Amino acid sequence: MSFVAPATSSGDFVKVADLNGHLLIISPTEYKASVSTAMGDTEAIQCNIVDLDTNEEHTDVLLFNVALRSALKPNIGAQVLARIGQGIAKPGKSAPWILNDATVNPADIQKATAYLAAKATAGIVAPAATVTPAADINDPAIQALLAQLAK
Repeated sequence: MSFVAPATSSGDFVKVADLNGHLLIISPTEYKASVSTAMGDTEAIQCNIVDLDTNEEHTDVLLFNVALRSALKPNIGAQVLARIGQGIAKPGKSAPWILNDATVNPADIQKATAYLAAKATAGIVAPAATVTPAADINDPAIQALLAQLAK
């Protein structure tokens, strides 16, 4: 019988600043109304993030930023295709991190679809992905899903 040590953290840690401008598939999995931090209790969105620019996957990431939480909370269980950027700073404040819609760019949609299809073909499903194995980009069902993403 083999044993493993307990996990030292509940999820991956990634700095939002390190994702600035990157094309991401963000799969929000849970809204957390109260997360204890060094600054006190706060809200967060737990999600899985695929960075399509670096091909890195981050699982169980907690995002605390208000604008990111607001953009992701209604999409729990879905996949959000976006680029992280910065909004306009209010006087005396830092510019907030925001999600810029990437579904308006066909090249971004194609890159995300190709990534998920490759994962499905390899028998590996990306975090929270709902793509069926051996997906064909020209399949009418896939085209319908792409049209939904473009909305």
